[in-house]
Amino acid sequence: MSHTASTGSRESSLKFALIFCIIDVVLMGGAAMMSNSVTILGDVLKETTDTLSVLAAFLTIRAVRKSASHQFAYGIGKLENLVSITVGALMVGCALFITVRSVHHFSHPVKPEGTEAGIAMFAVYMCVGYFIWGRARAAVKLQPSAIMESQARLWFSKASFDAVMGSGLLVALLFRESHWSWYLDPIASLVGVLFMLHAAWGMSSSSVGDLLDATIEESIQLQIMGGLVDRIDDYERIHKVRTRRSGPNIYVEIFLEFDPMLLMGEVQRRIDGIRGELEGKIPGTDVSIRPMAPISV
Repeated sequence: MSHTASTGSRESSLKFALIFCIIDVVLMGGAAMMSNSVTILGDVLKETTDTLSVLAAFLTIRAVRKSASHQFAYGIGKLENLVSITVGALMVGCALFITVRSVHHFSHPVKPEGTEAGIAMFAVYMCVGYFIWGRARAAVKLQPSAIMESQARLWFSKASFDAVMGSGLLVALLFRESHWSWYLDPIASLVGVLFMLHAAWGMSSSSVGDLLDATIEESIQLQIMGGLVDRIDDYERIHKVRTRRSGPNIYVEIFLEFDPMLLMGEVQRRIDGIRGELEGKIPGTDVSIRPMAPISV
């Protein structure tokens, strides 16, 4: 799949998610006004933050696609990593807010009222959230992307959060005459906080390494070495292989020693063959091969 097609797929997934987020905030805001549940109110604020996160991701993907190649020779793919870390930080902020509200609810439990609409919406959003998570995961499989990985984690967290919150509110509503059920609301909120913190850690930790130009994952390195082994007759020795990631793109520098008796035209033909084979095997890869002089003994 071409880079343009992959970027379009990611844009489409994020646009769908953004529309869903905006509808979510409006409808859940109405549900919060109809109920006395601090859990639903907290969810409205969380969904507002999620909407801003998805909007930032959508704008970033567009910026990466339209970035001027003469100004940023390697593109602005690292902006994806910065946005992923920001999304993680926003989720931590949401988790802290929900935790504070849950502690307050433990101290002042209230009988749930008017939560029916919120429960119904939680059920619908759970299904839609898992659907968007599946789309994001599919986009990542087509072409690795820090921002789409963070979106997959975000939507899995959101869907799981909605499932826990909706279940807690449903049980609390069914047994609302029992005092013990009034504590289910904050308990469900705290379980949801664990999902959020797990997702925030996952998306942030996976992005920091790329910002520091860490070596790409071992599976891709093995593919690169496998491709070089397949063309071992085309060169004399491997001096060094350097890799880095910028957003969804992987940049590979390979330093090879060739037979000094070969003409430059033949060396270039072999370089083109090695580069074409590696770029064909690993989508989103930009391979540069540098001929090296023989090592003097």
